Amino acid sequence: MANFQPLNKNQHQALKIESDPSYAHSAQSHIIPVSVFELPQVQAEYPIAFIKDAETGRFHLVALLGLRPQENLFHKKGGWNSLFIPQYLLNFPFVLSPSADQPDNFVVGINLDSNLVSETKGEALFSNDGEQTPYLTKVTENLLRAHSQLDATQNFIQTMIDKSLLSSQSLTIKPKNNEEFNVTGLYTIDESLFNELNDSDHLEIKNKGFLTAIYSCLFSTQRIAKLVNLTNSK
Repeated sequence: MANFQPLNKNQHQALKIESDPSYAHSAQSHIIPVSVFELPQVQAEYPIAFIKDAETGRFHLVALLGLRPQENLFHKKGGWNSLFIPQYLLNFPFVLSPSADQPDNFVVGINLDSNLVSETKGEALFSNDGEQTPYLTKVTENLLRAHSQLDATQNFIQTMIDKSLLSSQSLTIKPKNNEEFNVTGLYTIDESLFNELNDSDHLEIKNKGFLTAIYSCLFSTQRIAKLVNLTNSK
């Protein structure tokens, strides 16, 4: 279990964070959330999809890291099998959470149970006089940037829903020397439905700045073949 605690210079002044180029904390994650602003970079490396929360019915925008649950095909010992690293991975072991006393304010939290956290190795969070180090300042900026993109990402998802552009997809994967299996629970933007949009809806999407995001999602389906090849090379 993760043990996230609000970062406090008095309690955590000695903490350091070790880098992990393999992003081992995601080793059993086959999907990760992505921001609408990341999609042009994401599509070059990963398939992009939408998933639906079974309990809430809410859709989420994700990148596929694997084709089966708990399968991350990009994680490898000592490194990561891709050039672009989504910000969700980069921000670990930190989170941005509402303050317990002031819900409208946010504080940086840290997973104290992460093996990247220690008092001996890595980047210091605070200087000897208790000031934030440049490393922690950058971490905070990254977290704030990711948080600021949440509304735009949700707006993009809701627009795709409102325009009835999402369709459920089921994939049949046939790896070499292994039994075929099905991938279900994914939604993608239906290119034919997008092409059939009337001028008014198309203009609305354009004015919202979502055309690049849509094309990124459509182009990313070609990365399914990359995942199949990574599965075959295991």
